[in-house]
Formats: sequence, structure tokens, C-alpha cells
Amino acid sequence: MAFIVIEGLDGAGKSTQVDLLSRYLQSEGKKVEYVHFPTGDSEIFGEMINRFLRGEFGGIGDVNPYLVSLLFAGDRYNMAPKINAWLAEGKFVINDRYVYSNIGFQCAKIADEQEKRKLFDWIFNLEFNYFKIPRPDLNIFLDVPFSFTEKRLAENRTGKDRDYLNGKTDIHEADLNFQKKVRETYIRATETDDRLVRIDCSDNGSMLPAEKISEKIIAELRKHNFVK
Repeated sequence: MAFIVIEGLDGAGKSTQVDLLSRYLQSEGKKVEYVHFPTGDSEIFGEMINRFLRGEFGGIGDVNPYLVSLLFAGDRYNMAPKINAWLAEGKFVINDRYVYSNIGFQCAKIADEQEKRKLFDWIFNLEFNYFKIPRPDLNIFLDVPFSFTEKRLAENRTGKDRDYLNGKTDIHEADLNFQKKVRETYIRATETDDRLVRIDCSDNGSMLPAEKISEKIIAELRKHNFVK
């Protein structure tokens, strides 16, 4: 049993890696559950998050990041009982995004380093100490070449996890400069916080094949004794 989180920029291939990891764990006889955040359908918070990401409340800088953080934290709070139940049953739980996404995307909106750190700490306290959501055993940040992110975000992406847009563009995905700031926030977190592990997904500036990235993720699980 372990609680694993896959983090990364929009279009970083998180869903692919979650699928590959799930298949690997199942092939090893493990029971696996998966959650994609934001869920989009959680009571109250889900619809508000969807409206925010569609730009109905304004652009990226128009809504205070503390308020936005609260919405995303509330979505996880609603899912906490289900995640705790799965873990109690001895299952592996894999999340596509979790608390570090809140930190990465909201702290990236603040220029001042002291204020950025204040929000970082506030989010951690809100989610883990106030809402008391389950703490992951391992957080993995997929650090992909930014050229890959640019290409992926330029594509017409489809899938059930895109239904929240109702044909519109996600305000976070529409701003590549903002995505760069998010990456910088993630990188800084991996350098100062051992709760977040960076996996280099590049090979001389090009994107590694998905299978090679998956091998790196599984190696991290072995390092932490979650699998043999």
C-alpha cells in the first residue's frame, strides 16, 4: 500500500504515466485506485473550479491566489474520506495532481519571494493541518522539456478530463509565460523540500519515451521500498 502523486505542468504527460504505473502495479498483483485533480464534480468546489479555469471570474491575475487555493483545497478535502478508505483497504492510490499543484500554480502568481513562501506555507497548513487530508508517501514532479509543453498545449487536446472547459480554453494553459513560472516554482520546491522528487524527463533537450520515464518512476518506488 502506498499513496503516490504525479505532478507536472499542463501537458507534461501525467495521465500517461499514471496509466503506465497503474498497469505495472496491477501486473504485480496490487490493487490500484486513481484520482485526477481537480475532480471537477465535487460538491460546490468542483463547479467553482471549472468556472475559474474557464475564465468566468477573469484572467489568471484577477482572482486572489489565496481564494483560488481554497477552492482547490476544498476539492481535495471532499475526496479525502474516499482516499483514506482505499488506503485502509491496503490499496495503492495514484493521484494526478495534489497539493503541490496548488503550490506550483498559485505561488507562481506571486513575484515577491517572501510572499511566495508565505503562501506556500499557508497552503500546506490549510490542506494537511486544517483539512487534514491524507499525506502522500511520494510526490513526483515530471520535469519535461519546455518545448514539449509548448507543443502539447498547442494541440487540440481531448478526453473526459477536458469536459470542464465546455469548449473553452483553460486560462492556465493559455499562458506559456505563466507555465514557465509554474515550472520554476516546482523546481525550487524540489530543491528545498525533500517531500517532492524531481524526475528528469529529457534526453539532450528532447523528451524521453514514455516507457523510459515510467522506468524512472518505478525506480523511485523501489528506492522507497513500495515495490520490489
